[in-house]
Amino acid sequence: MFVPFALLAVTAVAPGADAASGGLLREAGTWLAGHGALTIFVAFVLCGIGLHLSEDFILIPAGIMTVDAVTGNVSWPLFVEYGIAAWAGIILGDIGWVWICRHFGARILGSRWFLRLVGPRTLLEMKYEVDRRGAWALLAARFIPGARTPMITVCGLMHLAWWQVLLVEMCGVVITAPLQMLIGVGVAKLGQQFESDAHRWMLYIGATLAVVLVTFILHLVIARRAKSANKPRAKVTWLETLRGTAAVRRAPRHRLQNN
Repeated sequence: MFVPFALLAVTAVAPGADAASGGLLREAGTWLAGHGALTIFVAFVLCGIGLHLSEDFILIPAGIMTVDAVTGNVSWPLFVEYGIAAWAGIILGDIGWVWICRHFGARILGSRWFLRLVGPRTLLEMKYEVDRRGAWALLAARFIPGARTPMITVCGLMHLAWWQVLLVEMCGVVITAPLQMLIGVGVAKLGQQFESDAHRWMLYIGATLAVVLVTFILHLVIARRAKSANKPRAKVTWLETLRGTAAVRRAPRHRLQNN
C-alpha cells in the first residue's frame, strides 16, 4: 500500500505529466492531492496496528506533495494539515497496537511470524530498557531505527500506564513527523532543477527508497553491534511465562478440567 502511495504522491505533484503516461495513475494522484490528509491518517493507522512499515514511505511523499511543482513554493498550511494528520494517525495506530499487545500479547508471542519479525532477544533487550528507564526508553526508541515497533510491543505486554504511552507518543511524533516531511520538501526543492517531469519522478521515488534503505541499514548495524556487545536483557522466563499463558488459553476446557 505504501509504495503505491509514494508513486501516486509523486504523480500528484507533477501537473505537466504527459497524458499518455497519466491514465489511472494520474487520476489517483489527483485524488490524493485533494484527500491527502485522510489518506495519510488512514495509512498510518493501518501501519501502526499491524503492518509496521517504515514511516518514511508516507511522510516523505507527504512533504513532496506540499511543494508546488511549478513555482517550488511550499504550502505551509498544507504542510501543517498533513503533519497533523500524520501525528494523529501515528499515535492512533501505535495506541491500537499497544491495546492489541495488552489483550492478545500472549497469543502474539506464540506466533512464529511475530518472533521472526522482531525476535525474542530484541524483546528481552527492550524489556530490560523499560524496566530500567520506564517511559524514557519508549521515547528514545522513536529515534532509533528499528526499535520503535519492538519497544511499543513490550510496553503493551508489560501494561505500561496509558498516560505514559500517550504522553511519550504525542511528544515524540511531534518531532519526528515534521522532520521526515521536511526531507520530502528538500527533495521536491531539488527536483525543481530538472525540467523533465520524468526526471523529477525518478528523483522523488529514488530519494524515498534511498531514505528507507539507509534507515534499514542503520537498523542492521545497530542490531549487529548490540549482539556483539552482549547488550543486557531481561530474563527469558518473562517470555516463557507469557507463552505458557497463551498455551493455557488455547487449550480446550475439558483438557484443563482433566488436568
